[in-house]
Amino acid sequence: MIPAKLAPGAALVGGVLWIVHALLGGGSDPLPATLHFVGLAFIIVASAVFGSTLVKSDAVAMRVVVALASGLLALALVEAFRVTDSAWYDGFWGIVAALIGGIALLRGRGQSPGRARHGAHSR
Repeated sequence: MIPAKLAPGAALVGGVLWIVHALLGGGSDPLPATLHFVGLAFIIVASAVFGSTLVKSDAVAMRVVVALASGLLALALVEAFRVTDSAWYDGFWGIVAALIGGIALLRGRGQSPGRARHGAHSR
């Protein structure tokens, strides 16, 4: 799958899962805990895939390093300011992730899956 389509889709799914987690009241029951964990995995994957698209060279090692750093940065950003017993904290980040993923998916609609054909080097 094309990384440009994978990252927004993963962000949207992870954000929606965190919103549902918040609507259920959070907690450590099996369903909300699973929603939180799976949503976190989707958001980290979305950040890592997006980070890997920032590297324009063919150096696979550089793409992997930037992808890992981007995923860890997203995890650190979410976990750094976590307050105890607040289900809506994850709900807020879920809304942010769902909005970013949804907007990116809508902006990508109607474009051909190939390379962009504009700019100085398009000829």
